[in-house]
Amino acid sequence: MTVLARGSSLLRGLLGRGPALGESAAPRVVSPGTARRGSAGFRSSGVRYEAVVISGTEIAKQIQKEIHQGVESWIALGHRRPHLSIILVGDNPASHTYVRNKIKAASAVDHVDERTICNGISPEKDVDGFHIINIGRLCLDQHSLIPATAGAVWEIIKRTGIETFGKNVVVAGRSKNVGMPIAMLLHTDGEHERPGGDATVTIAHRYTPREQLKIHTQLADIIIVAAGIPKLITSDMVKEGAAVIDVGINYVHDPVTGKTKLVGDVDFEAVKEKASFITPVPGGVGPMTVAMLLKNTLLAAKKIIH
Repeated sequence: MTVLARGSSLLRGLLGRGPALGESAAPRVVSPGTARRGSAGFRSSGVRYEAVVISGTEIAKQIQKEIHQGVESWIALGHRRPHLSIILVGDNPASHTYVRNKIKAASAVDHVDERTICNGISPEKDVDGFHIINIGRLCLDQHSLIPATAGAVWEIIKRTGIETFGKNVVVAGRSKNVGMPIAMLLHTDGEHERPGGDATVTIAHRYTPREQLKIHTQLADIIIVAAGIPKLITSDMVKEGAAVIDVGINYVHDPVTGKTKLVGDVDFEAVKEKASFITPVPGGVGPMTVAMLLKNTLLAAKKIIH
């Protein structure tokens, strides 16, 4: 089953006249409280269901349409077409996959897609959100260019209607570009300049003892995994009805086909039997990360974030 996104008035305001997702006749909207769960937010009938699989690919397509319309509106006002530059450092296969996907997506929204990751870039052009000023503003709940992967997770949560207010969240992953900004977005005050999720967030990582991690995840309403360990999260670690977002990118040998395949950090087939929502790998956070990078590019071109 595919979940498509709800409309975002904030995004419409930032990107111009693009339609919100909920305004289109094509998308199917599924949100908490209507998707096979009781009034408490979890299953109440005792009947087991599989999780709703959140299609990051489909949500990303809608965001790209919104960005495309925003770009055309921006150009129609006489402004220069946004450009995105790429500097690829090292030979990490995950990075190459990310760049290839961005080039493909950017061509669809009519950008010149090149990626910049140099630390010396101007903060207002730092579309990856890695500059110390952008990270600092993020931590202070101020408007900033948000790291694309963290923005992808946040957008998935908002567009699928997953509740964060007062909820318990575990973020398994502590990187300064992924785990930390995700945690900042989820735990900070929803009334601040850059609204947060008002959740209670626990940060774990690859060296958190498994039994300790299990204690935390079994209490979590939302589990976000970005540790880079295949099948780190198994079904016994997830409570019934939790939302599970898999940010992991791992290349493993498939004994059946003899080929290398891409997997996340979650035992997807087992966990989807207990979770209420789950993202797949591939096709979940990955394409959304690309879409959020393009959104940052348009925001930078319009100088909305200073």
